[in-house]
Amino acid sequence: MQLHRRLGHISAATARKMVQRGYVTGLTLTDTDDKNFFCESCAFAKATRAPVPNEREGERAKAYGDEIHSDVW
Repeated sequence: MQLHRRLGHISAATARKMVQRGYVTGLTLTDTDDKNFFCESCAFAKATRAPVPNEREGERAKAYGDEIHSDVW
């Protein structure tokens, strides 16, 4: 639904209300538009990451230089 993307990824129900109330003209929506609607961007944005564990999983480095962290460009 292009209206969903153009208006900042509003919900399908809100888009339907806007069309029904005449706020948006030139569109006709069917009942299947709401049921078959899926936005990959919205699904990706709602995905969550696993929390960082509270306890260390491996051993700590015992001497300077045993473990090195760096960014890879």
